[in-house]
Amino acid sequence: MIFVDTSAWIAIEDKRDTNHDKALRFKNELITSRIRLITTNYILDETYTLMLMDVGYTKTIDFKYKLDQFIHNNLLILYYITPEIEQIAWEVFEHFNKDKTCSFTDCTSKVVMEKLGIFEVFAFDRHFEQMRFSRKP
Repeated sequence: MIFVDTSAWIAIEDKRDTNHDKALRFKNELITSRIRLITTNYILDETYTLMLMDVGYTKTIDFKYKLDQFIHNNLLILYYITPEIEQIAWEVFEHFNKDKTCSFTDCTSKVVMEKLGIFEVFAFDRHFEQMRFSRKP
């Protein structure tokens, strides 16, 4: 299982993203290897908002339909952030951002990954390395 961050979803979908080709290759490797992807509703919230601004309405709607197919075909697990995870993430946010700038969504991802024992993340966001996760590709 590998966690998928906003930066990966954006790179996959936005042809103008500098990591687009690398992201597509890695996504295809993961799918071919039947490695299950996991993301959260907070990641998707962030992704939908950025996609709407960067690539437009139609591309964002199409992306949502692709994700629905991934979920239907058991390639993607969508994990929902609970109030308990939000509280722990806030504690991470307060502690971690004393000397870094990590988004609250990244903090929720950290809590979920630790809770599920996931140590690899498909991301282009350096904050995951700062949090001691193995960032791929």
